[in-house]
Amino acid sequence: MARAILHDLPLKRLSTRVEREAARLEERFGAPLQGVHEIAPAAFADMAAALGLAVGFAQTRPHGGWLWVRTRRQRLDLGRISARGLAALGADPARVMLVETRDHNAALRAIDEAARSRAIGAVIAEVEAADFTFTRRLTLAHEASATPVILVRSWRTEGATAAHNRWRVAAAPSAPNAFDPRAPGRARWQVTLERSREFAQRAGETFLMEMDDAPLRVRLVPALADGAPETRPHHAMAG
Repeated sequence: MARAILHDLPLKRLSTRVEREAARLEERFGAPLQGVHEIAPAAFADMAAALGLAVGFAQTRPHGGWLWVRTRRQRLDLGRISARGLAALGADPARVMLVETRDHNAALRAIDEAARSRAIGAVIAEVEAADFTFTRRLTLAHEASATPVILVRSWRTEGATAAHNRWRVAAAPSAPNAFDPRAPGRARWQVTLERSREFAQRAGETFLMEMDDAPLRVRLVPALADGAPETRPHHAMAG
């Protein structure tokens, strides 16, 4: 099963508090996803990367199906969810229950109801807008049900919500392919922890995340020396 693994930035002159938060952040990517997360693409062209990262997050939940909520308009604008694409990311398409609603308000109602269910492994929802009141309802629902919610937002997303974390994601060059340097390797994303209630001291930092076929594996790799993503032009873009 594919997992999201964390590529950390340099941790220099950190306080004890920040070091503890860094350890919690690293541990989170090897543990089942919890809470309400927002994932927003850095640009419209990065929407596929945002959806891929959402799948990576959901895969940390080993049991239960995923409820994927989107509107009819999103299907027309972005296309259908591909079973082959899910499988390429290591996900089992049979776990996905797709809900397509007539409009945005119907999608919000479906998300709210799903977040209260203990029978669902994770909720992935593509939403144009989700205000503080709505995301607060989701966090309260999660506290009662333990069902995590991943909101895939618009690239225009800004402002405060009650979500535990907001991740801003862009496609990145794939990891090196050990068998063919000209072929794409594991999918990678450049991810900024834009807002965080859990890891406030690390908000604004940028990471590289990649999919790994080793279950329950979390790995730290050499940090990005200048804070910029690695560039390997011959590698395919993730997402």
